[in-house]
Amino acid sequence: MDIEIEKKIEQLEWQRDNAMRIRGPLVTRKYQRMIDELATESRNKSMNKAEHARQ
Repeated sequence: MDIEIEKKIEQLEWQRDNAMRIRGPLVTRKYQRMIDELATESRNKSMNKAEHARQ
């Protein structure tokens, strides 16, 4: 996983957990969607790197 994306995910996880205590589930879902999008982006990048390494 890309270090930069991993740091962003960790920050969003912290914000998500904090939002759950303060604001509730709707804001928490927003943060979870952002986390999922970053994780997907990271997986795509790593798959592309692996594919290029094979060629």
